[in-house]
Amino acid sequence: MIKHIWSILCERISVDQQTNLVSYLTCIEEIALAKLPAIHSLFSLGSIWRTDHPGEDSLKIRVVQIYPDGSKKTIIETNDFKLEKERHRTNLILNGIPFDQAGTHIFRIESQSDAAWKTEAEIPLKVILKAAILKGK
Repeated sequence: MIKHIWSILCERISVDQQTNLVSYLTCIEEIALAKLPAIHSLFSLGSIWRTDHPGEDSLKIRVVQIYPDGSKKTIIETNDFKLEKERHRTNLILNGIPFDQAGTHIFRIESQSDAAWKTEAEIPLKVILKAAILKGK
């Protein structure tokens, strides 16, 4: 059985090649945009997974962006891959995320088991307009 441990939304992920230590750089909770619509050029999503059956269990992940108005868009969907070790790290680069609404966007991490998708985590990201900051809103 595969279990999601945690996920984080950040600007960059750095993995040291010699030690395999990871750094999640510039974690993101809120962004300010000059205007809408806009495309934010770079996000990374780091997750940790655990399996009881290394080398046997397969995992498929997708990330769904849920807009403040409730509409949804799949940002990325992986192919199936085997978890070769008990703990597994997934580092996804999310290029060119579109924003056309201010408010709280949710990044839902889902895994697929059989044919069904299961919600593993939801990460909120607040989008504000720079003009609203200047006006004190």
